[in-house]
Amino acid sequence: MKRNLSDYIVAISVILTSVVLLAALTIALSGYRLKKPTRTLQINYEDVTGVKVHSEVRYAGAPAGRVIAMRHLSAKERESSANKRDAVRVTVSLDDGIPPLPADVMATLSSDTMLAPKFVALSAGTPGGTTLANNAVIEGHPAYGLDQITAAAGPLFENANRLLDNLNVTVTDLKGNLGEFMPKLGPLADSLKIDVDNLQNVVKNLDGVAKDADTVMGTANTFISTTDKQLEEQMKQLHVVLLNLKVVTTHAKALVETLAEKPNRLIFSGKPAILTPEAEILKSSKPLPARKP
Repeated sequence: MKRNLSDYIVAISVILTSVVLLAALTIALSGYRLKKPTRTLQINYEDVTGVKVHSEVRYAGAPAGRVIAMRHLSAKERESSANKRDAVRVTVSLDDGIPPLPADVMATLSSDTMLAPKFVALSAGTPGGTTLANNAVIEGHPAYGLDQITAAAGPLFENANRLLDNLNVTVTDLKGNLGEFMPKLGPLADSLKIDVDNLQNVVKNLDGVAKDADTVMGTANTFISTTDKQLEEQMKQLHVVLLNLKVVTTHAKALVETLAEKPNRLIFSGKPAILTPEAEILKSSKPLPARKP
């Protein structure tokens, strides 16, 4: 009899312990609290992936409460919401020691690491302003994890591939244009030689004009002395023009020689020539070489 009684007591103790553990587990999973929270906050989110009931709530990085409820917004609630993309409302309980939340507080979803569980992060906000009422509803900001970044980068990769395709087409067209342009360089060089010969004749005529300019200037000086001040000013301007013409004709020789020797310098850069200074050209009464010896 005593042995049977002890077996009954052990069996009943195991059953009662199992019932207590089952009740505790049920309360923990359901989020039921023996003490009703005194401070709550409701947050609307577009997506709450990674957050669940009992997830941690942090205020300025420090523990501040827990998520106590989550529900989907109805179609009417979504239509009346400022953000039409909001789909879930999360209710969080705040510890009594947390100061009143400023009206500009921001609620985001964050995590310590990529593999760590997510939590609701509340910013400190701006002190001294208006505060939120208890159980107020605010707009939450979604989290940007690896999945969101990858999804956002998808169009970027597509645009990059499209750009590479366009670049390949451009390179192909450029090769074709170069193939058509290179055979035309020969006739272009021949035409440049003809233009150089014509330019040489022009320069010779300019040399003759420059020589005659000295005689004209001597006559002009005599004429200026017998005319009024207005005519004297005009002749001075003519004198300056003729001096500049001497410099231009002298330096044009260097251009003609360069074009005659290497016409490709019109396309490709070359070493600059040392020209005869302008002061020496103006002082001399005879033609000078274009390049300084």
